[in-house]
Amino acid sequence: MSMSEYIRRLRLKIGHELLFMPGATGIVIDEAGQVLLHRRSDNGQWWLPGGAIDPGEEPADAVVREVWEETGVRVVPERVLGVYGGLDHFGRYPNGDEIGMVSVVFVCRPVGGEPAVNDEESLEVRYFLPDALPELLPRHRSYIELALRGDVRADFRFTFPSPQGAKE
Repeated sequence: MSMSEYIRRLRLKIGHELLFMPGATGIVIDEAGQVLLHRRSDNGQWWLPGGAIDPGEEPADAVVREVWEETGVRVVPERVLGVYGGLDHFGRYPNGDEIGMVSVVFVCRPVGGEPAVNDEESLEVRYFLPDALPELLPRHRSYIELALRGDVRADFRFTFPSPQGAKE
């Protein structure tokens, strides 16, 4: 996977240790209601396009850049689906680098370009009908389902423990 110069410099200092970083993910839905996915070159799995937000970069700009880099499709972010993190956002790249991400997930509209392998991060890029999606991470499938519902409220997960001594 490509790595920004910022991340490269951090990795020189911390090696493969856990790096916590912000990310942006795009759910690109075309006029026919199809969802854009790319098959990653590092693990062969189908994923939503997205990646790390660079220092000083707006999250919406990051999702536009990441979708373009990975799929060759130009997009306009139309709304924030949600903000997600937690244990299912931790991972390890094949080279041993450990990451934890908090990701801003955007619903996007394509405005140009054609689905194509556009960098070394993708093996294949294409649109899928919602009822014909390939195997995906459960969180990616749930993001797509939420996006297709069209609810404009932002989604997020939380656990809210009862304050000590509070009466239920």
